[in-house]
Amino acid sequence: MTASPLRQLSLLIRYLRGERPAVLLLAVLVPLGVVLQLAAPYLLRRFVDSALTQRPAQALFTVSLWYLAAAVALLGATIGADALASRLAWRATNRLRADLVAHSLRRSARFYQRHPPGELVDRIDSDVTRLASVMSALLLEVAAQALLVGGILAALFLLDWRLALVFAPVAAGTLVLLRRLVGRAMPFVAARRQSSAELLGFLEERLAAAEDLRVNGAFDATLADLERRQAELYRRARDAARVSVRWPATVQGLSTASVVLALAVSVWLHSAGRLTTGTAFAALSYAMLLRRPLLAITTRFQDLEEAAVCVRRLRDLLPRRPPADTTATALPPGPLTAALDRVTFSYEPGEPVLREVSFRLEPGERLGIVGRTGSGKSSVLRLLFALHHPERGAARVGGADVRTLDTAVLRRRVALVTQEVQVFHASLRDNLTFFDPAVDDGRVRDALREAGLTDWWRALPDGLDTVLGTGARGMSAGEEQLLSLARAFLRDPALVLLDEPTARLDPHTEALLLPALERLLTGRTAVVVQHRPHALGHVDRILVLDEGTVVEDGRRTVLAADPTSRFHGLLGAG
Repeated sequence: MTASPLRQLSLLIRYLRGERPAVLLLAVLVPLGVVLQLAAPYLLRRFVDSALTQRPAQALFTVSLWYLAAAVALLGATIGADALASRLAWRATNRLRADLVAHSLRRSARFYQRHPPGELVDRIDSDVTRLASVMSALLLEVAAQALLVGGILAALFLLDWRLALVFAPVAAGTLVLLRRLVGRAMPFVAARRQSSAELLGFLEERLAAAEDLRVNGAFDATLADLERRQAELYRRARDAARVSVRWPATVQGLSTASVVLALAVSVWLHSAGRLTTGTAFAALSYAMLLRRPLLAITTRFQDLEEAAVCVRRLRDLLPRRPPADTTATALPPGPLTAALDRVTFSYEPGEPVLREVSFRLEPGERLGIVGRTGSGKSSVLRLLFALHHPERGAARVGGADVRTLDTAVLRRRVALVTQEVQVFHASLRDNLTFFDPAVDDGRVRDALREAGLTDWWRALPDGLDTVLGTGARGMSAGEEQLLSLARAFLRDPALVLLDEPTARLDPHTEALLLPALERLLTGRTAVVVQHRPHALGHVDRILVLDEGTVVEDGRRTVLAADPTSRFHGLLGAG
């Protein structure tokens, strides 16, 4: 069963903590605005009746001043409530956005396989922005209009109970209709939002691969796929609109009928001498005023349902349960041990990538892992770095199961260098420190020196302040890989995990990189994945994987000299 929109929006309450004074002030301004709206027809009644009974001009002037004061006060209350609600909304939704980003950054790689970047941007940015609009205007408007309906019925009862009996069935009928229809559009709105997110994910992926698409002649196929996705988005948006617009028309018809009925009853009562002209005028004013909130509530519930869908989509990104308990016990000093203990692991159920894999590295020992594509080499590094966890068995660093270690403790002592290097649109300094201002420039320069980049960075136009990345200074594949090594040097890790660091490099550039690699591995435990066996001359042991199983494990020099070994065959082939 679909939860009501208001229940879905209850998620936002937690982000209003600490805003109690502003919420209390808003709770005063909104009812105040309602009372001031209700005062206008009453003052109009006093003015009309006073004029018809030829009361002194001073009395008419006094009523006019009260009417003007109420109008000015209503304007002030409305502006104040809108400004305060907008401030509350943006502060609360900014907290929500920060929570979403923080939680997404902690998620495993499997999470990013299910949610492409375009979809996450749509949720974290677009959905949260829609919620800010809802909290700043929509919820405030619905609450104010609901109070106004109740206030109008009470005012009509005070004017004449017969008038109240005319309007009460209309208001009650509208609310019953609203209750029956609330939530029906949510599945259709959710489908439309999902199509929109998938379209953004598609565009993000295709635009990032624009050059490959052109080179390989996939231009027409991409446009055809785009047209299909746009057609699907249009179909789902049309279905959502059809469900959402049926009942506002019904409510509009009911409210129009109530105005006509109120006019007829007021004329009848006035003709019978039971209603003054001013009271009849006020009754008609209240009838017109009642029509507005009823229409506003019904027409804006479509937006409220869309906001509820946004919240439901955002709930999927927030943690459903507390994180597993971890111990912040410090890892032992110096180079760390690293081991897999009978590990079985798969990305998809029933499709194991690693099967009963075991090995142990002593402090300072270096292991090279080779094997065909898809044999599970990179998965070993991801398990040791706690990007994933085994289905069976354990990945251990420093003698501790990585699942029991605090992530921050693990990442301070372990460095992972991948073949794909992310260069941010930021200064060279920030690209190395990952925006940590506590890292001084001396350490940054030392890391660049160890990586062999001293001459390179000194030649940059702004030195460490030179902006790199998209739209700024470009870098070659070799420079990017050396930058990734400089990041590792800066952290001074005890365990280094290298995932094919020379995969994108030509032999000449690889030869320039190897001295920096040797400096990085000196005095540290290391696990090196390579697709070029001859590039593993700096390791002590070799582990050969085939279809996720260890088929060979031994000293590199022994295996290289054994013509019957798998490693010897790989060296000869490559």
